[in-house]
Amino acid sequence: MQKTISILGCGWVGQALKKKLDTTYTVHCLSRSMQENEKNDVYNCDTLLIAIPPRENYLEVLTKTLAKINPETQVIFLSSTSFYDGKTLVVQGETLIQELHKTVLILRLSGLMGYKRIAGRYSAGKTKAHDARVNYVHRDDVVQIIKLCIEREERSNIFNVTAPMHPKQSEVFRQNAKKFSWEESYFESDKVLGKLVSSEKLVAYFQYEFLKPNPLEFWT
Repeated sequence: MQKTISILGCGWVGQALKKKLDTTYTVHCLSRSMQENEKNDVYNCDTLLIAIPPRENYLEVLTKTLAKINPETQVIFLSSTSFYDGKTLVVQGETLIQELHKTVLILRLSGLMGYKRIAGRYSAGKTKAHDARVNYVHRDDVVQIIKLCIEREERSNIFNVTAPMHPKQSEVFRQNAKKFSWEESYFESDKVLGKLVSSEKLVAYFQYEFLKPNPLEFWT
């Protein structure tokens, strides 16, 4: 029998994932109406992907959604590497989701890039205090990794999803400014600050080879 995948949050990643999975699985996008979701029986699924951003009513939506699904459902929860910076809703979301469902696969995504999401666009002409190594991931890799997790029925684990190469922000911004013909960004200091996020655990576990390992090549 064909597996059923339900996606809560069919945005930039969710829609791309749906397109990728449609030929293999029955894929539903959950609406904002829980009544409509129940009516369409989309909570009765083999896999639930939670891909909503941590905004208003975030914890409430998580609680109500998890109350509707079968305890045996594979739950894949898209979180963020801002967890390591202690971002309140991100930390609360991960804690809550693990309390509500006995086996949750958490994917902590770095800065989502690719296609029309271009690093440096909103910094054009502006000045930043210092340089930094980037923690980015291309949408193609996020979709591919989620697909792999569904196929392998992965549960109860946490992975960072970030490109393995970390060029400097100044390098990425400068290259994109030239490519897309906007003003360069400026840096008050050449100091390279900030932390690097590693995807080594994910690469070793899945023997995964990133489709887009280098953020300098995301838009080529």
